[in-house]
Amino acid sequence: MEFQPKSRPMQKTVVVLTFLLVIFTTTVQIALVQWEIGYLGLFLVPTMVSCSMFIVNYWKCVKIDSTARSAGKAPAIQSDGWRYCPYSGCSGSVPENSRHCHQCDICIIQRDHHCHFTGGCIGQNNLPAFLVQIVALFGMSFTYCLANFIYIVTHETPGTILFTVISPIQVLWYFLGYVTFAHCLISLNIVISLAALGGAIVLIYHEYNLLFYNKPYLTKSMPIASSGVLEMSKLDRIKEVFGPSWFMFFVDPTHQSAAQRKFGVTKVM
Repeated sequence: MEFQPKSRPMQKTVVVLTFLLVIFTTTVQIALVQWEIGYLGLFLVPTMVSCSMFIVNYWKCVKIDSTARSAGKAPAIQSDGWRYCPYSGCSGSVPENSRHCHQCDICIIQRDHHCHFTGGCIGQNNLPAFLVQIVALFGMSFTYCLANFIYIVTHETPGTILFTVISPIQVLWYFLGYVTFAHCLISLNIVISLAALGGAIVLIYHEYNLLFYNKPYLTKSMPIASSGVLEMSKLDRIKEVFGPSWFMFFVDPTHQSAAQRKFGVTKVM
């Protein structure tokens, strides 16, 4: 059986816009905020490390295939470990631990959720990269927010702080000639950093509950964990998802989990 998932023409656009947003915020942080506050040496290393980790693992999330087709050719008749999926993108046997995504129109192995920022689903094969990605997003956005806070304290008066964190007002003031273009960019960077930090915290909370307690916070997705997850220690659960060398995901961008090595990396764009 050949799986026929629906095409995703918007995925390339979403990926390009995400990369441009990361490049924009990082450039503004280094060139304007961190340089201006005089702590460039203190913030530069965590900025570059977290930004690099985010970009690499975001790209891995996009490229690694977690769909049913990554499990290999489906059997012609029902067998153990497989079930029938009636939806048009599958219309045949799929792995038993998969769940159909109606946006991708294909079953996803141990589906976590459909991620609009990667244009596809997070499942068994790209889950480790996604987890490292959101940890890196937290580190990057926290670093940016800390630098922004120092900037506000040292460069703003109490009467202008509120207007600094409201980007639309800054844009209007720029066109009226009240603030510089650099100040407008810094204001926009503050808003993006705060939004990214909030999003990272919510995602980490969701994944923490889903990984260790089988309780999804953001979605009603099928539990991705094995039936004995509640009896496992947190370290054993981490090793189950990442593999025994789980710590390598944070130091080696090319490292793959056991699931990734088994199913391989497939272009999905």
